[in-house]
Amino acid sequence: MKKLILASAIIASFVTSCQSDSKKYTTVDSTIMSEQQRDYKIPDECFTYDDKKGSTGKLLIYGTGADRVLGQLSYSVDGKDKNSGDFYGYMKGDTIIVDYKFQSEGVYSHREVAWVRKGDQLLEGYGATKDVNGDVKFQDVKKLTFGKSIIFDKTDCK
Repeated sequence: MKKLILASAIIASFVTSCQSDSKKYTTVDSTIMSEQQRDYKIPDECFTYDDKKGSTGKLLIYGTGADRVLGQLSYSVDGKDKNSGDFYGYMKGDTIIVDYKFQSEGVYSHREVAWVRKGDQLLEGYGATKDVNGDVKFQDVKKLTFGKSIIFDKTDCK
């Protein structure tokens, strides 16, 4: 009987450990989002997107130093589900690469997003993607195309 209880306990612990969140954020240390965002009340930079045809977006950036960024992003693209969530990542030169964890229609998802800075605008990057443990990642960040679709314009943070 003791062996049955022990075996059941081992199997139960194995099953629960396998169901834990296996998605690890590899771009930067995930503690940036959980520990530092609480310290920020007003974003360092704010951007909006409006194509005048029904698609809008809002992007708030909180700098963390050491070329790292975190923030909030929301999209309402005409013909698609709205989504909003948090991101964290890094800046390299004029390029920002982030991991965006968002909710759309009650489902949580995770994908990589990139922007290149051109003056007071952030041009969103697009390119071939791949699935990495359920997350959408770019196949090659160096081959992204910027400015063909969503362009965020800098605005006052209110």
